[in-house]
Amino acid sequence: MKDKQSKRKRMIIYIGAGVGGALSLTTSLLMDYLFADSLAGSWREAIAGDLQRAFSLSLSPDSATVYILFILVLAFLASVGAGIGAFFALIVNRFLGFLES
Repeated sequence: MKDKQSKRKRMIIYIGAGVGGALSLTTSLLMDYLFADSLAGSWREAIAGDLQRAFSLSLSPDSATVYILFILVLAFLASVGAGIGAFFALIVNRFLGFLES
């Protein structure tokens, strides 16, 4: 019985983390795409500008360094979203377990 419950809990955590990470990535990429014109640039342009200010590196928004940092930022956002999704999935699972009993 406990093995089945731990397997179910593990599956719920994985599903919640996957959905949370996917929603986080989707939201951040859609915000980048939709608001690039109204906010005077995309994230890649902001990263290139930050590198210019912080390290005096004049990089174009299409350079490999900017893309690598952009991927690192997206990975960080996805991991935060995955953590929040897993936590939320556990809360929902516990609430539904209380309703079941």
